[in-house]
Amino acid sequence: MRRFLLILLLLLLLGPLIGIAIVDGQRAKDAKRLDEAWALATVDKVPEFGTTRSLEVLPLVNWHSDRDDLRTEPGVSYLIRTDSETILFDLGFNRFGETPSPLEHNMARLGVERSDIDTIFISHLHRDHVGGVDWARARSFSFGTQQADLGNASVYSPTEMNYPGLTVQTVTSPRALSNGIASTGPIPRRLFIGQIDEQALVINLEGRGLVVIVGCGHQTVPKLLERVEAAFDVPLYAIIGDLHYPVPEGRLYVAGIDAQRRLASGNGVFAPIDQSIIENEIELLSRELSFLALGGHDTHDAVFDQFEDVLGERFERVKVGAPIKFGGPREVQ
Repeated sequence: MRRFLLILLLLLLLGPLIGIAIVDGQRAKDAKRLDEAWALATVDKVPEFGTTRSLEVLPLVNWHSDRDDLRTEPGVSYLIRTDSETILFDLGFNRFGETPSPLEHNMARLGVERSDIDTIFISHLHRDHVGGVDWARARSFSFGTQQADLGNASVYSPTEMNYPGLTVQTVTSPRALSNGIASTGPIPRRLFIGQIDEQALVINLEGRGLVVIVGCGHQTVPKLLERVEAAFDVPLYAIIGDLHYPVPEGRLYVAGIDAQRRLASGNGVFAPIDQSIIENEIELLSRELSFLALGGHDTHDAVFDQFEDVLGERFERVKVGAPIKFGGPREVQ
């Protein structure tokens, strides 16, 4: 009887690990298939799509804040203003289902109205970018707990999504969206939690080059840079957003597991992203960029310090309420 109980206990302890190993094995197979397809794929160049003389990126949701009256969370939302358009890039997390949500609260504090927004750009279908877990499960998005009337706003997503009264346009490849504004198209990645297709927003800033706005960085930096170079004839100038560097740990734990490091980055749950990858990508981005603003919803503060040491004045920490401006007062040089 004792032997039976010991075997049962051992199975109970090892069962979850065996299950995790099986899922991670399938992840590895899928990831290899995606990498092979990536190596063989070609993309068409995006034709000339105009420029903007001015650009402002206002963080509405992220981990750090510029003011005590603004709320923070492990989610992402940016308000992007060009010469002719106002774009909402992602809609935060609202992890606890609050009313108002952190996004709604911060918009009110910063004087941003839903009616100001011409376009909504969804980087990818994860809960911390579409307004919460329920909206992600419904393949939809929301500013808060209730979906509001968004008028005639244009909506772009890298995967099929829906919203009452609107047609969500699915972006399947690099393309222009409007004057001076384009998408990298989705770049697939197989994570432990499943496949995700993430697109980045591309702004053609007159006289400088491309400013790429990134939601999470699941695409990986090397593939993102490769896609930008392949799809656009304009040189890369800057990256603003979140690049997924949860080292030594992430911001979000689920059932005691470091979800951002173990489940949503690296090469699976048993081979998470590590310091060597951080160092390689800091060197790569230092060579490629004139400016980098990095968000902290999925990046540890220690990584900020490393980027700051290497890039110096070319680096800025994203903070809710602190606009990043090009072409005007307080502009980035």
